[in-house]
Amino acid sequence: MNTIPYPLNDELAAFFPMLGKLVQTLEAGAEDKLYAFAMLEDLDQFQSNVSQTETSGLTADRGIVLRILAGHRNFEYATNNFDETALLEAAETLRAEALAYFQTLENPPVYTPPTWSDEPLDTFAKPIREQILISGKLPEAGTPVHFGSAYDPSISESGSRSETAKRSREIKEAIAKAGGEKLASAGCMIRRKVKSRLFADRTRQMSQSLFSSLYYLYAITPSGKTVRDIIGGMAGAEAGAGINDELIQRLVETADKVEHAERIKPGRYRIISGPDVTGVIAHEAFGHTQEGDTCRLGRSCAPGLRKKGILVGNKQASIINNAGVFAMGGIPYGVNGTHFFDDEGFIARPQTILDEGQLSSPMNDLISSLVGDINGPSARQSNGKRESWKRPLMPRQTNTYFTAGDKTLDELAELCGDGFIAEHAAGGMEDPKGMGLTAGTEYLEEVKDGKRTGKLFLGPQGGHIELSDPVPRLLNSILAKSVISEADPMNENGSEPINKWGGCGKYHKEGVEAGCGGPWILWESITCG
Repeated sequence: MNTIPYPLNDELAAFFPMLGKLVQTLEAGAEDKLYAFAMLEDLDQFQSNVSQTETSGLTADRGIVLRILAGHRNFEYATNNFDETALLEAAETLRAEALAYFQTLENPPVYTPPTWSDEPLDTFAKPIREQILISGKLPEAGTPVHFGSAYDPSISESGSRSETAKRSREIKEAIAKAGGEKLASAGCMIRRKVKSRLFADRTRQMSQSLFSSLYYLYAITPSGKTVRDIIGGMAGAEAGAGINDELIQRLVETADKVEHAERIKPGRYRIISGPDVTGVIAHEAFGHTQEGDTCRLGRSCAPGLRKKGILVGNKQASIINNAGVFAMGGIPYGVNGTHFFDDEGFIARPQTILDEGQLSSPMNDLISSLVGDINGPSARQSNGKRESWKRPLMPRQTNTYFTAGDKTLDELAELCGDGFIAEHAAGGMEDPKGMGLTAGTEYLEEVKDGKRTGKLFLGPQGGHIELSDPVPRLLNSILAKSVISEADPMNENGSEPINKWGGCGKYHKEGVEAGCGGPWILWESITCG
């Protein structure tokens, strides 16, 4: 592929001078007391869905957020009114409120934002480093820096709504044709999204444009069972390059197997989880439990476990949260939890949240890092996210995944002996306080005498299957993990484990994009039902 960073359009770039004025107004004369930033968010999304009927939709949204940190308290104003005079008046009002509060505090802390020279460039993913270092040098404080996710502009479908709709029809028709009488119906949804963000504070001006593509293919059997395949990531039409006759035929064959599948008897079984299910376990196990506000507000067991040094898994239990996933296995692009910087302007970097069974620092936004959990303040991370400019910001997961091992999938099957493979996730839930977890899988594939048989099993009620256990019991049952890529077992390409397209709801179901994944993992036993 011949990829380039997705550019920032001129209309959005023209907002930088106004953002700079707003920051100056928010901090005017109080830089030694207050820290402020301005953030503009722009969404341009097109979706085409073809099944029994054909629909398409266009979503466009733009808003701005003004934020002041005074002591350990945030003051915020958000609007979609871009009149400069009105925004400057709002900035003055916000500054007055924040300054009045600050003056009531005794010995209040003052936050100083990092400059470009303060950044640990060596810890950043290559696409981030390359786009920071303009002509090989660090940018000046007032020089806008743009980050764009990679895409191939030579593929017409990447930028054409008509081509996207056409491709949806072609895929749906191919599924229906391959299925024939085995299927009641078929469908395909394609979504293209460009989410851009502009950020300005006293030390820097930045922008990012994240171009993502999602393909949702599904086949519905005569009895109403649905089998689906979700493909997508931070790319244009090239994300769907693997959708071919072979993949479609496999989807149809799986649907036919599901239609005639037996029901599993509830019990404990050896399980090999694929990246999709592995990721849900990572996300639920010590993803939510390790979010800074959940820890700080007493809603998580993690602070107490850290303080006591209690292990919650074996040596194989290591989980990473990393917004800077720009390549996965043999795939040359990242997934939808990826960003260059978060909604508070903090650059993405990897963080180990579980290290060989030992809990480390939680995932933080700015305020959570300053206030800290019951063990005190901890490092800031690139986890300050919001559903949109209209919604509150809180510490959220980005891409959460288990680290890789040293086995191939065939070797894991041989080690498994008799058991099942759980490859296609069906949601999950967690209890951050009580450490309970469930991870759904659409079906299980039988493993017999160390070989995949191709035979599928549904849940006891004929639907999906829930994998559930107390988290420590589950994380202590990891027997082995696969390499990142069997084509590159030594990982000379330096990519991360496969992450799957995902989303996350928290508290009152504030939804954000969140990839999750990891290698294939062999578990000693998991309760299935």
